[in-house]
Amino acid sequence: MNIDINFDYLDRVRKIATLYTKRKTSDLLDGDFHSLQHGRSLDFDDLREYHYGDDVNLIDWKSSSRVGKTLIRRYFADRRHNVLFVGDTGSKMTGDTPAGESKEQIALMAFGIAAYLVDKQGVSYALSCCGQDGHKLTSFLSGPGHLEEMIYSYKEAIESGEPPQSFAETLWKTASSFARHMIMVIITDGEGLAQLDPGLIKRLTYYNDVYIFRIEDAMLTADNAFDLEEARFADPFLSISDSLRQEELHMREQLEQTAESNLTPNRVFFKNISKEEEIIDALIWLFGRRRGIF
Repeated sequence: MNIDINFDYLDRVRKIATLYTKRKTSDLLDGDFHSLQHGRSLDFDDLREYHYGDDVNLIDWKSSSRVGKTLIRRYFADRRHNVLFVGDTGSKMTGDTPAGESKEQIALMAFGIAAYLVDKQGVSYALSCCGQDGHKLTSFLSGPGHLEEMIYSYKEAIESGEPPQSFAETLWKTASSFARHMIMVIITDGEGLAQLDPGLIKRLTYYNDVYIFRIEDAMLTADNAFDLEEARFADPFLSISDSLRQEELHMREQLEQTAESNLTPNRVFFKNISKEEEIIDALIWLFGRRRGIF
């Protein structure tokens, strides 16, 4: 990939990861990356209904005949997960956060730091995103060269222009590309979070453990707010209207409540971030929801 590298993201990622993983909570990231991946081993887990694409050798014919449905046996396998990152793109990811930081830079660093830490565990990872030229899904690899290429591939997708499909469509397409258990890390914003309807969530979690970095958007009622859709600064009146500000805050609160009501029952967790310095804490919190992953 021929990219004009103006900034050494990989060096920044290393420095931040090294700085923050010296804390007591770093054992959450530095332990063995054991999985509860369903596959073949000697340890039986449970039964579930057969779906197209499942291994027919796993069908439990005795149980299937008893309940009148085709069931397959699932087993715990002591193996390492693959990690699949799905990054939101488009002009909306080039705005600012409430803290005045770049959403794009936070998205790139959130991906870079998380990928760097799983890479240290020897885990293979891939990136799925959609730029102006269409959907891209990389191979599952590891190593610094792969990480650097993925960071700049994500950067290129964000800056290439409006994608030809919604983020929900990117998630559907990504989930439909695999029929095995993985850890999925989603990087998006409020608009992307709002697109996670119950049907999509069910599809994403059918095979995967799903975690979400939600990058916060700057308030439209803040001083000197820039409207990305209109490509101009917002009307100054918005920043002095207390009723409009309260309405915007209420809409954001409703978004989070709806997201939580849809995500929590499916064991999907999201964490808001608006500063680069919050990335490590958010990562620790997300993976801490299920002990034993890191």
